[in-house]
Amino acid sequence: MSNIKFGLKLWSKTGRDFIKEAEKLIANDVFQYVELMVLPGDDTSTFEKAKIPYILHIPHDSFGFNIGEKKSWDLSYKILEENIKLADRIFAKYLILHPGFGEIRTAKIFLEKIKDPRILIENMTKVGANNEKMIGYNADQIKEIMSDKLGFCFDFVHAIKAALSLGIDYKKYVKEFLALKPKIFHIYDDTMEPGKDNHLNIGEGEYDIGFMLKCILENDSKMATLETPKGESSLDQDLENLKKLKIINYQND
Repeated sequence: MSNIKFGLKLWSKTGRDFIKEAEKLIANDVFQYVELMVLPGDDTSTFEKAKIPYILHIPHDSFGFNIGEKKSWDLSYKILEENIKLADRIFAKYLILHPGFGEIRTAKIFLEKIKDPRILIENMTKVGANNEKMIGYNADQIKEIMSDKLGFCFDFVHAIKAALSLGIDYKKYVKEFLALKPKIFHIYDDTMEPGKDNHLNIGEGEYDIGFMLKCILENDSKMATLETPKGESSLDQDLENLKKLKIINYQND
């Protein structure tokens, strides 16, 4: 467990309230980095001043970023350019990108113009929140999108939800993605219902969290961002979820 580097997820709207606490947790080696999503137009000065190792998560299709539909390209290029510039300013190690929905060919053409090796493609559920046709829900699609020049961010629950939608065993499905050597993992709990993800606290869902931790520990990169729910006034809920992960791992040793 000590080999896993855990990331704290923050969003620009609420993250300013947590940034001082996050700095202390990272200084004390409780968390090792922050995965930050900055919504379009939000002020970033607070985050740029913080002494924190960052990873950026580019806003997804809910905010207009969608590379799978050509009509969304202008806004998507603008959002991506802003995030690349921010990554340069805060020395972010990676930028995580959702391929979104639409057509895989369209997404690939978009990415042909992108040369930044820090970009990681994240796998998707099979269907979106509004029954969209998501891109990158299986390992073959992710490999095609990465095209030997980009990296991979593996979201366990997205893969499990896709497996449930396909009616197949989720553990076997997860292992197909691991061959792509993820640079970052996303970990949280959820239900065994197919469809969209719900981001539950550890232990509130139905997944084998011990299996997830074992997958991370067997991977070359062991960076894992908690995407569990967050409290309104402190990071105590994140700390409680981290504690649960450590207990599960201890029980599995």
